Amino acid sequence: MTQNIPLGVVLVVVGSFCFAASAYLQHDAVGTQLDGNREKKRMRLRTLLAATRRPRWVMGLALLGTSFFLQVIALTMAPVSVVQPVGLLAFPWSVLLAARGAHTRVPTPMKAAVAVTVLATLGFGIVTGLHAARESDLDLSRVFFGAGIVYVVAFVFSRMGSRGPVEWRCLFWSSAGALFYGLEAALVKSVIEFVRMPKWYTNVGLVAIAGMLLVGALVAGWLIQQGYATGPSEIVVGSMTVTSPVVAVAYGIGVLGEGLRITVPAAVLMAVLGAIAIAGVVLLTRFHPDRREPELPGWSEPGEDTLDSPPASQG
Repeated sequence: MTQNIPLGVVLVVVGSFCFAASAYLQHDAVGTQLDGNREKKRMRLRTLLAATRRPRWVMGLALLGTSFFLQVIALTMAPVSVVQPVGLLAFPWSVLLAARGAHTRVPTPMKAAVAVTVLATLGFGIVTGLHAARESDLDLSRVFFGAGIVYVVAFVFSRMGSRGPVEWRCLFWSSAGALFYGLEAALVKSVIEFVRMPKWYTNVGLVAIAGMLLVGALVAGWLIQQGYATGPSEIVVGSMTVTSPVVAVAYGIGVLGEGLRITVPAAVLMAVLGAIAIAGVVLLTRFHPDRREPELPGWSEPGEDTLDSPPASQG
């Protein structure tokens, strides 16, 4: 497809609502299966499999697939550094859905955290959109190097999610998953660039990236489900809608060469706005009504970081 940035943005806006609704439904299914998981422990695979049999979890998966499909179409029409930040709209959608589901109003501190994150990330997206190169420069070695960095950082975050301070585990888990989702979007863009090359079907690199996409999708899904098990869906969505764009934009600039037009002032502004957006998600974690102090401060001991539950009734 040819470049059509406005249409690409519209598709991502619709996809952002689908993603928020998916998070709300799957979080509800996982939370019901774990009966709240007050200790914020990592759930076992068989517990997750039990949750996946719930109709709400399946419906959430369908909405997640719709969101991903719309994002892929959008990536064929616009640079990844433009498309990915628009997905942040899932953040306010998720807060509104959670409040509506609980029949409560959104607390003022949460409104402030959401506003800070949305405005900062929108500003980040505008700056990148104005300075992003219209064409990508694909180099296979840079693709693998950039992916390797993301894998290492995501592993560190997942360890913190498993054994870190109780009140921050949801943020750690969802940030690890968001790193993978941001990489997934960037790798999809890489595949699109491969397909535009002559005789693309003979390129071994395309097969390697396809394998990375499959593995990344499975790992990201597991990490995000752990986020649902250890905290509110708004924190998961907030982390993903901030971390994913940062990863995708960094990948687009460093790997795909989409940052050729970025000036020094623009780069500084992007860094500041990105930091503010991340701070907004941290504030949401701190002020969310479901946040509670850990019964024992510090980090969990080995062997005490998993949670299993008996199969609950379907619903």
